[in-house]
Amino acid sequence: MLKIYCDFNDGTENNRYWILWYAEKPLDEQVEMLGLAEGDRVILYQDEDDFEVEGALLFNQRHPYFPGERLCALVDFSTLRRLNAHTMAQ
Repeated sequence: MLKIYCDFNDGTENNRYWILWYAEKPLDEQVEMLGLAEGDRVILYQDEDDFEVEGALLFNQRHPYFPGERLCALVDFSTLRRLNAHTMAQ
């Protein structure tokens, strides 16, 4: 599974997240090059040593605050994995 950066501060109440980056570039600019398709599962992270979670890519989704249709990830928080023992103790 592709591991991509996700800004978890830009989500909606239905677990859709819009700011997605791979290799320091917006993921939506790399869809064709990476061969991504609707429903592809990805691993999402915000900080390398905090947690990661799985999600599915959704194309042509409307962001609640910005015009146009964009790529987002539908996050499945039941797959959340803590990566740092210090984080788990908090």
